[in-house]
Amino acid sequence: MISLSDVSKTYNEGRPNEVAALRSVTLDIAREGVTVFMGPSGSGKTTLLSLVGCMARPTTGRITLDGEPVSGLPERFLTELRRVKFGFVFQRFNLIRGLSVLDNVMLPAAPLGEEPKTVQARAMMRLEALGLAEKALMPVEVLSGGETQRAAIARALVNDAPVLIADEPTANLDTALTHRFLDIVAGLRDEGKTVILTSHDPRIIAASAVTAVVEMRDGKVVEVRG
Repeated sequence: MISLSDVSKTYNEGRPNEVAALRSVTLDIAREGVTVFMGPSGSGKTTLLSLVGCMARPTTGRITLDGEPVSGLPERFLTELRRVKFGFVFQRFNLIRGLSVLDNVMLPAAPLGEEPKTVQARAMMRLEALGLAEKALMPVEVLSGGETQRAAIARALVNDAPVLIADEPTANLDTALTHRFLDIVAGLRDEGKTVILTSHDPRIIAASAVTAVVEMRDGKVVEVRG
């Protein structure tokens, strides 16, 4: 479980352009579920996602992962934690042009020092499960939008991280691709993965795969459903 206790995040603290992005958020995120942070632009959902994924530290408050405090860890420990505990799917997917699909998927494992053949086998397993095995050696530039998203998901899962984090993953997808994404999310939940998303897409919020919806406004959690 990921728990936040009275967490706030302020940018440019003490300056004229100070912004309170999160205000006293207390929240528990269950394991092996699909949680969606929803709210309008500026509600704090992306900031909350970055704190949950150990990409940023709170200004005040405490975050724990499976009972262990993480919000005060030095950056070198947070970096290691991100590598083994979290997989990230960014809104623009951030695949590296000029590299093959397989090389892109294998990249997050490089700092862990594993045998390349072991990583390659795991990457190919993920690509096959997502219907991309036949395109593994192609450059990422040739992929369609839906294929690019699936490659990004495979990359996020290559280290077999238990938590998948995605920021507005369907922002640029049509209805058919959105449903394909939701099928993938449901499969990951069935694998025992924890999936945490930000979205204002009603197709995501109403999906049967979603187990909890956290509604945010003005940096605060206003309602938790599920």
